Amino acid sequence: MTRDFFLNTIKTFSFLALLTPIIFSGRFFFPFVGPKSLFFMGISEVIIFSYLALIFIDKKYLPTLNPLLIFLLIYLFVFILSSFLGVDLAYSFWSKHERMTGILMHLHLFGFFLVLSSTMKKEDFKNLFLASILVSFCVGLIGVLAARVSMMRGGGTIGNESFLGTYLLFNIFFALYLFFDSLDWKKSFGLVFFFLLSILLLLVGITFQEGTAKDILFAIFFKSGARAAKISLYGALGFLALIYFLRKKQKIVSFSAGFILLVSFIVFSFVFYSICFEPKSFFRQLLEKEVGSFGGRFYVWEIAKKAFFERPLFGFGPENFEFAFLKYYNPCFGTPECGFDLWYDRAHNVIFDTLSTTGIFGLISYFLLLLSCFFVLWKSYLNKKINFWVAGVFTALLLAYFVQNLTVFDMISSYLMLFLTLAFVASFEKKEKVSKVKDLNFGVFSLIFISFLASFSFFVLLPTVSSASVISSLKADSTQRKIELERFTINLSPLGRKQIRQFFAENFSSRIIRTQKIEKEDLVEVEFLTKELQKNIQENPLDFRSYYLIGNILTISSQPDNLKKGEEILRKAIELWPNNQKAYWALAQNLLLQKRFDEAISLAQKAVDLEPKLKDSHLILIQILKITQRYDLIEEATKRALSIDPGWESEIQQILSTS
Repeated sequence: MTRDFFLNTIKTFSFLALLTPIIFSGRFFFPFVGPKSLFFMGISEVIIFSYLALIFIDKKYLPTLNPLLIFLLIYLFVFILSSFLGVDLAYSFWSKHERMTGILMHLHLFGFFLVLSSTMKKEDFKNLFLASILVSFCVGLIGVLAARVSMMRGGGTIGNESFLGTYLLFNIFFALYLFFDSLDWKKSFGLVFFFLLSILLLLVGITFQEGTAKDILFAIFFKSGARAAKISLYGALGFLALIYFLRKKQKIVSFSAGFILLVSFIVFSFVFYSICFEPKSFFRQLLEKEVGSFGGRFYVWEIAKKAFFERPLFGFGPENFEFAFLKYYNPCFGTPECGFDLWYDRAHNVIFDTLSTTGIFGLISYFLLLLSCFFVLWKSYLNKKINFWVAGVFTALLLAYFVQNLTVFDMISSYLMLFLTLAFVASFEKKEKVSKVKDLNFGVFSLIFISFLASFSFFVLLPTVSSASVISSLKADSTQRKIELERFTINLSPLGRKQIRQFFAENFSSRIIRTQKIEKEDLVEVEFLTKELQKNIQENPLDFRSYYLIGNILTISSQPDNLKKGEEILRKAIELWPNNQKAYWALAQNLLLQKRFDEAISLAQKAVDLEPKLKDSHLILIQILKITQRYDLIEEATKRALSIDPGWESEIQQILSTS
């Protein structure tokens, strides 16, 4: 167990970590997210514990305190403090299989950053960038070739075209760095892959359906697939060209570049402010005309503002935006105007996300982290540690990353690239140290190894088994076996436990609705799932989804006692979240099964009144009117619905024509 052994282990597993974006498996819960995140955490733990052994052997690899490290520590401190002061600490720490970006992941990312910035040299980082570029080319190629595969949503192995765009954006600039800062074959490699990856980014989400050449070109360069990443790339390349001319000795060239930069910054700031804070502004209306409301983002941002003003200092806590979203729910969600999604767990804007979840202190620490990165880059340039192109390329990259995150958010693939970039920049501040090499004694090695096994088992292995067990439980051949697997899965790991409970309840509801029958043994599962969801509510009283799911499965069971219990909890949900139609729909169904027809109609009508443009509310009302044989009201309800959108007629006629 020599120094070189642990150094080589760190380097080998650092390369393996770069395979994270290509990892996915249908045998796991959220196949595009969970396997990647657990793979990275497992790899990073090997790196981190190898580093602990390394610094015991040779103290020269201890971290060098520098501005970037200091402000990253401050950012993490605020992130963790916000979690303790937020509404759901367990969610903030563990996150869920769908996201995996809580405290646990941030600690692994920080460890990854610390080890790389303390052990890697310039050539090591170049090799890491080279490997990342090759992996990104494979991921991007799969994304483009599989653009029509609905499950991948245009993102290939990453599973989302916006996330793929962010990932490719980083690697485009890695390739540009290799071109500008290499004298060997890596220079040509960087140039070739800069263009290849740029082309792949432009083709993200493009299916080449029939249309004019103009339509296809417009889709490629702007309108379709990873728009934020594309626009950010254009802006970042323009910024890089301007700061290049800014340093020219010719005053007219330098002055012109500086003037354009200043004007561009002012215009960008004004346009951004208008879009985010002035709904009636010219730019906001122009954007809505061209691309709509960004899938409801404008309305989600309004909710994020309300959440910030409620908790301005430290926010609702990381990973807890969904609770703010539900508290300030806008009934227009589900309509074309507000986006068709009814659930949001992110504000889809780094500023609003940060403000609503970690408050003003979180946003300040985030900006200080970025500024410290710029400071280290340009300080290193002035001290002649790096050339202009290194400072310029990575400044442009971080600006592009920030700008594109004004409409999307980070997942493990982009976080991996970000912390790799931060580690590279921090390595400029690394100081050469001389120290005495020691032997790693058995006691220290045993302590490190046992700590690694405990950490790996609890934070990686058990969540991995739990994730796979979620899928296995769906294939159970009996209700008893299914409940046993569900109980086993829920108790296995705290990671994603609340979401897994909800998933099992949703799956149960879907199965009963699909088969239109409920067996005696299904009632045992109703009781089990109800108790599990109650635990969610006990841990977090703001968990609307668990209220709704309890009411829903109790209603579906159709048992008199369960219907009464379901009615009680759904009324509580309406009391706490009066603007969310889903509780009204579920309670209307509950009252319908209790044969309290007038009350059911009244509830369905209230859902319609909350937001008349929401199609589902009208369809549910008309269906209830048909079941209760209130033909005197059907005509009026149908007329009102069609006056809002005549396109609903076929679905309404389908309801009315079914026996």
